[in-house]
Amino acid sequence: MDFIGYRSDALGAAVELVNEVTAATVPAGRLPELLEQHGYLVGKAPRALDDQLRAWARRLRTVFEAPDADAASVAVNALLADVEIGPHLSNHDGRPWHLHYSPPQAGVLARVRSTTAFAMAMLVSEFGVQRHGHCAADGCRRVFADTSRNATRRFCSDGCANRSAVAAHRARRRTADESAASGRTALS
Repeated sequence: MDFIGYRSDALGAAVELVNEVTAATVPAGRLPELLEQHGYLVGKAPRALDDQLRAWARRLRTVFEAPDADAASVAVNALLADVEIGPHLSNHDGRPWHLHYSPPQAGVLARVRSTTAFAMAMLVSEFGVQRHGHCAADGCRRVFADTSRNATRRFCSDGCANRSAVAAHRARRRTADESAASGRTALS
């Protein structure tokens, strides 16, 4: 899957926003910092931005929680209905021409909302629910968007994938050991 330009930054930002809000403790000011890591020009963010981003992240989570493409589409349409749309090409700050989804005068929150909503819309319209969801690791509430070529991602991180593989290996080994022990007992 080839997400380029704004779409890629916005999809990554959507996933990270949801995951940061899911975290038990998120330091104050972390969410605007996260946005800057995804290419948003935040500047000196007002304190209220954190609360507004948390609320938006909870809305984005509804797409990841959708059980099927129909429910995901309803969730995405609800997001799109609440964003300020004004697509235009921009070449600000020495960057090459690229697409913005919100009007030129839009603030950072409006830009984040419009781009993340569009990223989720592109993901769902192109791939249904096969390319995003909840981490398959026991106890993990994080989400992921699979942008790999083979579309086999089931975990939010390599750490969760490794822990799950180790747990599965240990469970298989325990079952094999118990079967061998019960076989020896039956023969006695």
